[in-house]
Amino acid sequence: MSTEYGNIPEETIDAVLTQHDIVDTVGRHVHLTKQGKYMKGLCPFHSEKTPSFTVTPDRQIFYCYGCGMGGNAIKFRMEIEGLSFPEAVKIMAEEVHIPFQSSEGKAESPQDRETGRLLQAYEWSEKFYHFLLKNTEHGRPALEYLRGRGIGDKMIDQFGIGFAPDRWDTLVQFLDKRSFDLTEMEKGGLISAKQNGDGYVDRFRGRIMFPIANRSGKTIAFAGRILGEGHPKYVNSPESRLFNKSRVLYNFGQARSAIRKQRQAVLFEGYGDVIAAWEAGVHNGVATMGTSLTDQHAALIKTTADEVLVCYDGDNAGQQATLKSIPILEQAGLQVKIAMLPSGVDPDDYIRSNGGERFMRQIVEEAASTTKFRLSNLRRGQRLSEEGGRVDYVRAALPVIAALNSPTEREVYLRELSSEVDVSFESLKQDCNLMRQEQSRPAPGQEDPGPMYSGSEPGGYGGSYSGKSRERNDYANKGGYGKKGNFGGGNRNQQNAEDNFFPQERRVRVNRDLSPAYQTAERRLLFLMLQDRQASDYVERRLGNEFNMPEHAAISAYLYAFYAQDREPDSSRFISSLQDEKLEKTVSAIAMMEGPRDWNEQVLDDCIREVRKVPQLRGIERKREEMIRAEKDGDFLLAAQIASEIIALERQ
Repeated sequence: MSTEYGNIPEETIDAVLTQHDIVDTVGRHVHLTKQGKYMKGLCPFHSEKTPSFTVTPDRQIFYCYGCGMGGNAIKFRMEIEGLSFPEAVKIMAEEVHIPFQSSEGKAESPQDRETGRLLQAYEWSEKFYHFLLKNTEHGRPALEYLRGRGIGDKMIDQFGIGFAPDRWDTLVQFLDKRSFDLTEMEKGGLISAKQNGDGYVDRFRGRIMFPIANRSGKTIAFAGRILGEGHPKYVNSPESRLFNKSRVLYNFGQARSAIRKQRQAVLFEGYGDVIAAWEAGVHNGVATMGTSLTDQHAALIKTTADEVLVCYDGDNAGQQATLKSIPILEQAGLQVKIAMLPSGVDPDDYIRSNGGERFMRQIVEEAASTTKFRLSNLRRGQRLSEEGGRVDYVRAALPVIAALNSPTEREVYLRELSSEVDVSFESLKQDCNLMRQEQSRPAPGQEDPGPMYSGSEPGGYGGSYSGKSRERNDYANKGGYGKKGNFGGGNRNQQNAEDNFFPQERRVRVNRDLSPAYQTAERRLLFLMLQDRQASDYVERRLGNEFNMPEHAAISAYLYAFYAQDREPDSSRFISSLQDEKLEKTVSAIAMMEGPRDWNEQVLDDCIREVRKVPQLRGIERKREEMIRAEKDGDFLLAAQIASEIIALERQ
């Protein structure tokens, strides 16, 4: 039975995985050493000194216990080279002379054909502009200008910079002679229609051309900088089928591997800043393109980074843009630092004046926290030598400091503020505490929420109580796997069981004591299902998709479908069928578990029973919360009734 993943036949994917051994594929990028049946090395996707990157030859998968990246040979090539799944399969197929088809018996849609033609036209246009810059008299002034700005031939080639002559139809003729449909080229943003509707003209004229690539590194637009003075200074390609400036970051495709390895991106405002910083050694730099930072930009960065260093211009506009970027980046779950450039200086100017080494040492490595940046920004323009200026600064600074959750951080900044404005630390601390009390006070008409439960997931059991003191209710400590279970009862037995099935993870354990017992049961079920089709059939009949962890439920559904295609157990090929990065990482981690692969119905039933306990236990927890609310309301009769219901549920 033939299935297709992204219109690629299953047989092609199988052949690619068969011909590309995981050890050979990874070994071209990572120095691997043999440790038993594993191969170990330093992870290429994040910085580390102790090897946690593991390759398993017999299962043809890799997994990093440090950053969680995992998958098969195709996934490794995707991540290390910034490729999409079809691109990786195509390249790997061609390397071993496997015939590659993007579809099997399916006609390519008109939209796909148009997209393909536009991508080819942009690729050829980039090379054409680059040739004109470096090899013609038209490009000589632009080449001299770039070299005068410190952008040498190496960076010109690295970033594919070109030049569009100040003529009306240079690119139009180039595309027309190569039989491109000029109507499509106009829709794709490469050329413009004449105002009278009679023919086409070049969109970019007399401009230095900066190619803009998508995350796979394919050119999808251009930014043209005027040569000399004039307005507008920069012109971008219009938005098209390929290009949406609110979703694309300049240099992201080229910087992606460095961002992933460092888990940090440096965010600039302009193309010149990115290029100058690259030559200075900052290979994880990206830039917005004449537009404000968007939620989509932040989400794109979050796919490969944990932290962003904002390095905008040092003028007022740059500082205001920095302030606006902070909440957008933080809401995306990114940590934020700010490069503190001198007033009125942009990164490109700083590097050319002071050198790349000083930029790295004093700007990048000395980046400030967002709090320090906000306080510095508030301090600008304040006359601290005057009493009124000091009072205004304190009034503006205290809310920023009061919003910090860490008492230590608050004290550090309050002491700095005390020194700056010559006001006692104790007075500032008292005002700050009063402000925090005011911020935490319920609004009129709102009830004090009282004790709140915060689990590791909605309705989960891995967290702790906040608010009033209350004993943590981790049900794994009260029973774990039942008396008949293979793991026995109680947290100690649960931990021993997890150690049996996670010996690699045990060495880099991240507080697994808080992992609920049902999660371990679900992972063990999936582990056995990956090894044996009959085990999967049994779990499908008895449990179906009633896993409590959403990703586990999704994996089980994919696994049932995988076996329904008459497939044999194969973790590497199963991973290729998922096409979801989070699920691929989870399956890779589960497949790397160690422990007995033999099973019987009792083993599976014990795990299934533990999984099915969770909805009941969550119901008990909800009842407990209802009982607490009843006690707070003084309705002790209702509280006693709920307590009886809890006892009955616990007996079940």
